[in-house]
This record gives sequence, structure tokens and C-alpha cells, in this order.
Amino acid sequence: MALALPELLKNILNFLAKDNALYPTLLVSRLWSRCTGPILWGRIELIGEKQQEKFIKMIRINSRPIFRHSVQCLIITHHSYLSNEIIEKIVKVFPNIIHLDFERSTGFDDTTLIKISQVYPNLIHLNVSNNGGLTDHSITKIAKKCDKLQFLDIGFGGDITGKSFCEIARSCNGLKHLGISSSWIHVTDSIIYEIARSLPNLQSLDISSCSRLTDTAIHTLTESYPNLKSLKLAHCDGISDIAIRKIAQFHCLEHLNLYGMSALTDKSMRIIARSCPNIQYLNLQSCNVTDGAIEEIALSCHNLKHLDLYGVRQIISDLSISKIAKMCPNIIYLDLGYAPSISCTTLKIIAEHLHALEYLGLKNCYRISQKIVDTLFPDLEIGGYYSLPLGR
Repeated sequence: MALALPELLKNILNFLAKDNALYPTLLVSRLWSRCTGPILWGRIELIGEKQQEKFIKMIRINSRPIFRHSVQCLIITHHSYLSNEIIEKIVKVFPNIIHLDFERSTGFDDTTLIKISQVYPNLIHLNVSNNGGLTDHSITKIAKKCDKLQFLDIGFGGDITGKSFCEIARSCNGLKHLGISSSWIHVTDSIIYEIARSLPNLQSLDISSCSRLTDTAIHTLTESYPNLKSLKLAHCDGISDIAIRKIAQFHCLEHLNLYGMSALTDKSMRIIARSCPNIQYLNLQSCNVTDGAIEEIALSCHNLKHLDLYGVRQIISDLSISKIAKMCPNIIYLDLGYAPSISCTTLKIIAEHLHALEYLGLKNCYRISQKIVDTLFPDLEIGGYYSLPLGR
């Protein structure tokens, strides 16, 4: 059957939504406005305090936007006080949400999460990480009632125990991402085994700061998830270098966070780099790696976009960073903080080859002057700029 004009127009306008080119179409005609409105309202992402406060003010006065039933995605992150009252009103105004992201937003507790579980049984994405005020009472209800979840992050969420993790494993079998970082007391090898046994579709796992985990947990993960794409192990101090080396079995890995993993050796990092060439995000903050590992990363991981070498415990030289700049041209984030051997020569090579760079961390890189940085990167965000010598 031929599509009616409004339906055909909506299909065309959906393509424009991907490029943020829809707003001018609101002014074309009433028909175009009716077709464009639901698409624009489908995803609400509030960036910065001004946008968030304007939205919350609208919610407080019980406003009912004409396209409110079209909203499926709501993102309010890093808000200092997102109260139970505000979220309860949001739930009333927008009944069809399937994607909720409140990462690093605080002020709400179990009461809100229980309400969300009752109103949004079709929820697919939920991020309430870094809240600090949640308990098993709400997390178990979310797991039971929102069993279609594919993304769930409750890291640094509060007093959440093994009871919640087991319920998540039992109920949310379609999960593709699970974040349970900072549950250092309650996340054990047996919990990881239960997760691996019950969640066959998992592609991304954040178990940072779960210090009770041992090598057994890594063996379980490598056996259960050969196609894992993202793994965050920051500060998992109970895992040895032997187990870290097994990460090389995740050949599809794209995101790896080993921040603070003191057991990591150069040899293991080289093996991982050679075996996981698709890595795009790599965090080696405060790790014990040398030029040898960095050079292997440059040789093997050409798709790298994010590389964090802040505070690595060994000396990183101009040679290895120059190779990174020349062989990993897609990097947009590079942190070299506390690398005292890096000189202005390397900075010039970075400027010449990393055209997509958006952030460069140079804290306490004392051989680099502010003057050189200003000349080479006049519009770039520089981390640790205040710590650089003025130069001539």
C-alpha cells in the first residue's frame, strides 16, 4: 500500500534527525511541523545547568507539552539535586520513556526508582550510576519489573548487595551492558559466575573497584564472553598479571579500562595490544607500563581514539608518543599528565598528525611551555595547563 504524505514525510525527516538538521523544517508549514515535532521530542538530552533548570521549571508548573507522548529518551546527567518530586512529575508527563539516563545525578532515592519500575515496564536503558542513595529494595524491583532492560548501570549506587546482583542475573536475561562498579564488598567471584551463567548476551561489563575479585572471575569471563566489547577493571587489586593477560582472549574488545591495575606488566600489555587490534578506548592511568608497551599499542591499535597515560609509573619518552601520534591518527583524547620526559618536539608531531584531537592532558609536563602549546593548539582543551612553565 502506498504511504500517505505525512507518513512518507516522517520517514524522510527521520534521516535529517541524525544530522541535527530538523529544526528549520518546523517553519516550513503546519504539516511539516506536525511531522517534525514528534521526532525532535523523541530524544531529550539536557546538557548543562541552564538547559536542565529550564526543563525542570517546565515540569514544576505541570506543563503538558503537545508532543510529550513522543518522548522515549530522557538524559539528565551530572545534576546536583534531581529530587524524588521532580522525577515523579517527569514520570507523569512522559509515559512512554524507554531510555533513562541520570548518570551522576543525585537527590533521588529508592522511592523514585520504585516508581520508575511501576510506570516503565518496557524500559530498555537505565543509568543511575554515582547516585549513592539506592539500596536492594529498589534495585530488585527494577530487575523484576523491567525485565526488558538491555543497559543497566548502578555503579557507585549506594548500599547494593549480592541480593540485587543475583536478581538482575535471574530477571534481566537480555542485558548487553551491566555496570556494578564500586561494590567492593559484595561483588565476588561467585557473583561473576552467576552473571556469566544467566546473562548470555552481555557485551559490556563495568566491575571497577570490585577489589574482592580474583583471577577466577577473569577466567569465568573469558570462557563465557569471547566476544566481549567493553571491560572496565579499574582498581581491581585482587587480580594478578597472569589473569590480566587472559584479557587478550577478548579479540573483539573495543573499550578497556585498567586504571590503577598495579599488577599489569609490559609483557601483558603488549600481548593484549597485539591480540585486540580493535581497541578504541584504553585507560592505563597509574599503570606500570613503559615505552615498549606504548610502542606496541601504536603498532597494533590503529583505531585508537582515547588513550589515557596520566601518571604511568615508568618514564614515557618522546619516541613512543611520537609513534602513537603517527600511527593512531584517529585519537581525539590523549592524556600525558606527569610525563616529565615529553618535549616540545613531540608536541609538534602531535599537532602535525592528530587532526581530530579534542583534548590533550599535559599536567606537570615541565619540558613543555605554555607558549608552545598556545602556538600549536590555540583552540584545543588542554588539561593541566596551569602547571606548565610559561616559556619564552
